[in-house]
Amino acid sequence: MGNNIRLTILLLLSVFVSHAADKATEISGTVYDKETNEPIPFVNVWVKGTTLGTITDIEGHFILSATIDADISFSSVGYKKQEIKLTPQLSIPLEIYLIPDVQQIGEIKVKPEESRAKVLFRKILEHKKENRDKVENYNDYKTFDRTSVYMAIDSTSKVNRIIPNMNEVTMKLDDRDIRFSPIYMAELGTLTRNTKDSIVYNKKDGIFPKLNQTIESLILLNVVIDLDFYKDQINILGRGIISPLSNSARLHYDLYLNDSTFIDSVWHYNFSFTPKNKFNPLFTGRFTVEGKNFALTSIYAYVQEEANINFVNGYRSNVQYRKDEDGTWFYDNQQISLNLSLMLNKDTVSRYGSQRIDQISSGNWMVNKITQYSTSNHLDEIRGYNWRSQPEFSASLMSDGTYERVDKLKENQFVRGIDAIGGMVLTSYIDMGKIELGPVFDIYSTNAIEGQRFSLPFRTGEKMWQRFTVGGFLGYGTRNKELKYGLNFGWQLTPDDKFILYGNYSDDYNLVSQDKYLRFIKKNPNTRGNGNFIAALTSREENPYLQQEKKGRVNIEYNTDNVILEGGAYFSSNYSTPSIHYVNDGVDYKHYSAYGALFNARLAFGQYYDQYYFMRVYYIDQTPVINLSWDIGQASVPGDNTPDFGMYSHFHGSVVGKVNWGPTFMRYMVNGGYLFGDAPYDLLDMPVGSQSLGFAKYRFNLLHQASFAHNVYTNVHVDWVGGGIILNKFPLIRRLKLREMVSLKAHYGDRTSSYKPIFDLPTAYSQDLTAPYAELGVGITNIFKVLRVEYIHQLGSTYRNRSFTDNSGIRFRAEMSF
Repeated sequence: MGNNIRLTILLLLSVFVSHAADKATEISGTVYDKETNEPIPFVNVWVKGTTLGTITDIEGHFILSATIDADISFSSVGYKKQEIKLTPQLSIPLEIYLIPDVQQIGEIKVKPEESRAKVLFRKILEHKKENRDKVENYNDYKTFDRTSVYMAIDSTSKVNRIIPNMNEVTMKLDDRDIRFSPIYMAELGTLTRNTKDSIVYNKKDGIFPKLNQTIESLILLNVVIDLDFYKDQINILGRGIISPLSNSARLHYDLYLNDSTFIDSVWHYNFSFTPKNKFNPLFTGRFTVEGKNFALTSIYAYVQEEANINFVNGYRSNVQYRKDEDGTWFYDNQQISLNLSLMLNKDTVSRYGSQRIDQISSGNWMVNKITQYSTSNHLDEIRGYNWRSQPEFSASLMSDGTYERVDKLKENQFVRGIDAIGGMVLTSYIDMGKIELGPVFDIYSTNAIEGQRFSLPFRTGEKMWQRFTVGGFLGYGTRNKELKYGLNFGWQLTPDDKFILYGNYSDDYNLVSQDKYLRFIKKNPNTRGNGNFIAALTSREENPYLQQEKKGRVNIEYNTDNVILEGGAYFSSNYSTPSIHYVNDGVDYKHYSAYGALFNARLAFGQYYDQYYFMRVYYIDQTPVINLSWDIGQASVPGDNTPDFGMYSHFHGSVVGKVNWGPTFMRYMVNGGYLFGDAPYDLLDMPVGSQSLGFAKYRFNLLHQASFAHNVYTNVHVDWVGGGIILNKFPLIRRLKLREMVSLKAHYGDRTSSYKPIFDLPTAYSQDLTAPYAELGVGITNIFKVLRVEYIHQLGSTYRNRSFTDNSGIRFRAEMSF
């Protein structure tokens, strides 16, 4: 399932609940110019004698954790350095006034400070691979992660009616009318030795049992990531944000050398960085490197308000490094905080920079993670559960009371209802106890034969049998008044999902022009109609190209983390309909039969997934997923003096994935295949189209329901999202946070002599033209954050004004992403 489904679920959750992370001791304030009283941006603020610090944002504001009696230093180019001692008597927030450092000098040549910054930054890049290798090859350490997700709730709102015991299940922060409800939390202790990780402690819980995996996946894959700023880009919320230490950093960032500090007999250099275009999704912040080997000692980064990232009110990260006895700098801790506003009207806040993380409104999601690292040997003698209270991992502790709040919230009827709806969106099944209804997309569809088609699909649920399920469907068409049905079963042969046996039988109508291999890419492909609800509501013509099928299948599936192998036998009897006939040598047969075997190998290369009842939900990332399929079988027609057909064989392959290029990204799906032997035409590749206003992901948008039919073929589906890199250059448009996009869909195929047709191809598919077909789309997405509009134009003139395709058109799609 993609980011769209996950965001849909989270939007449902946002209607209801709310982070009350324990606040660390911190000071805040504003730095001003003493002469002009104007705030000073990018002032270096740090705890003297350490590498802990921050910089002021564009309004001169800062927040810094410190202890009483610590000396706080303030410095900026063009101002005299100032220090204050932190005492209990100081009034918070602080107001610091820096004196301009103006000197009258003689007639001498001054080398600009920027030149020195360039020299030092070049040194950093020269040593980057060496320093990164040292971090990556560190092979004996312990880590402890604490991850929490809370949602803010207005305590004066009607939520009190939904949560009658709100004071018991939520937390209070300061004196605001905001309380915080825990959504998800996790603690994880790991031991790393000789590059191998082992889990010594793992505890997690959340108020939505059916959605915990999805919330966790969203956090693990998109928010709570490994903050390795030595990489050229860091993937956050599905976007590749270029690191300020990347080889191309100077193309995207303005870098400033703020200060140099002498610590432990070694110079440390402090840099600040800001995007050249603040409307691009880039970081702002500061980092410090040691002057001996130019290794990172700390880095602090946040995302600006103007950055074009949906739903993000604030993002802040902080990485601290520690030098070991060998002089190698390794992680000390990583901290991430994210303020998400999933409600569509709340992602613009007046405060600038990192402080936006603390501008909390009702409905905001607060995501926090802290990872602490330790090389202490004494932890080897401590049980994993007790790591959470050791001084090496002294971050704020998740109290047992928080877990108790989670348990109480799980019993709330409203929470349980949202959990059920979310589970339905994810798995396509409605949990009704021992029986589950679904897949839900089978409940309603339309076609030219049945008219309005209503179905009742169902299966037994996990509450009846954990490793066995049986189900089926009953379907009824209002136009032909026929009853259709199907039966199926699934049997998990092992305690895990390593081996699963499936079987089904059905008597039903099915589309001729469909990609039967799409189910290996999408777990729940829509095989009965259009691919989205806009297409269903705007279709110009009901699809008449259906055949009645009585078919059965027995299949076994072998699952590992990286590979899924699937294979089984099938048989089918296919019956003619008004638009589909089986004509051989002038004889019109009412039906034909086929039997064969279908095998598929899915190579996922560690693609992340969530495991549900007899289902894996995969999350598309930058790792390509490859499917290789082989279908072999034989067809026959009834009668005594009928043709004797030979075998057919069909090889098919596909690759699907995503590529991040900084603020832009590209999604792609490419497939191809070869069918040879004596085969019916419904096994040919028939590029699926539709006559509607809906933009289809894996369909062609200008083709009609019947077009090409080839035995040698390839199809390409690509869309590129610019992330606003062009539209952000226009002052009035960039406030709308629109994103430009380009799509390309192409088909190329032929019917070669290796394919022996056993039936005449229906007239609608009789085009003998084999020139490539392509359609190019140019459009805008992120309209009201939920809508994509694209102008599609057919490339070339070969197929213009043909009866089976439109020349151009406007298409719409509901689409939400970060």
